[in-house]
Amino acid sequence: MKRKIVVIVTLIILILVTYSFWVTFPKQHDKTLQGIYYQLGNEEEIYEVTMHIEGEIRRSLFGEKTFEGVLDIEDEELAVPKGERNVTIKFDGDGRGDIVYSGIRNGSPYTHGYGSIFVNHNFTEVTILKGSWNAKEGYMITAPAKTYFEALTISNELMGEFLKVPL
Repeated sequence: MKRKIVVIVTLIILILVTYSFWVTFPKQHDKTLQGIYYQLGNEEEIYEVTMHIEGEIRRSLFGEKTFEGVLDIEDEELAVPKGERNVTIKFDGDGRGDIVYSGIRNGSPYTHGYGSIFVNHNFTEVTILKGSWNAKEGYMITAPAKTYFEALTISNELMGEFLKVPL
């Protein structure tokens, strides 16, 4: 009887250790997504964009998600030099993460806030709220999307916990 209990406890511990390793092990992502840059409320002006995502996602045992890597949107001008665009994004309970670049320029530290990002579990759908965003006329980048309505559908899905009212 004691032997059976020891075997069962050992199996449970082994399962828990395996599960926690599987959940917390970093997952690599290297993706290129085609999407659009647009302003809410303006269906006419949309621009195609290409977004490159290269980095890893780490999850804690309690579901907190952190991305470390590079988010690059082609032809997007940033006040951050190309070689310093590595970013760490911590996602909150609503699935939102802030894109904030930091570094040292001329001996002084700096930060540059780009906006907020929402992603699905495997980084195949992304929506970015640019700058000081508002739900009526904010600028967004959403991928993969080719039309304004595709972008809104993806954004509403990804931002479901964050938005009070769909876009």
